[in-house]
Amino acid sequence: MTTVVALLGLLVLAVIYVTWTAGRLDRLHARVDAAWAALDAQLVRRAAAARAVAATLAPGPVAETLDAAARAALEAGAEGREACENDLSRALRAALPLPPDSAELAELETATTRVGLARSFHNAAVGDTRAIRLRRIPRALRLAGHRSLPQFFEIDDTAMAQ
Repeated sequence: MTTVVALLGLLVLAVIYVTWTAGRLDRLHARVDAAWAALDAQLVRRAAAARAVAATLAPGPVAETLDAAARAALEAGAEGREACENDLSRALRAALPLPPDSAELAELETATTRVGLARSFHNAAVGDTRAIRLRRIPRALRLAGHRSLPQFFEIDDTAMAQ
């Protein structure tokens, strides 16, 4: 009788743990989705600000390169997003020093700062999710369902550091 009660207690604890872990994974995936939406919005904002800055530059190869990189970043799909954002960062660095004291430049600096913050929040959420997802029990019981393993978003966001 004592063995049966102990086994039932262990079973209840195991079910509670699995349920809690599944709920935690669901919340973490929601956090990753929200962080990605925020990062995406900031990346779009940075690319739009870069196009505005390119429009204020004197016509030439630097302005054309910056505008093309910003346009590519705005139009990029999920697959090529990191490469396009890195190209935009390189184009911004090539355009330095930018004309000072313009509203467009202030917007670009703000957007670049926000991209860095949003990227760090996104990568922190991805790291937390991956830490739970890669444990033995969540993998064995497929607690994440059919959701893909979230990926880190690594770009060179030091473009405006002067």
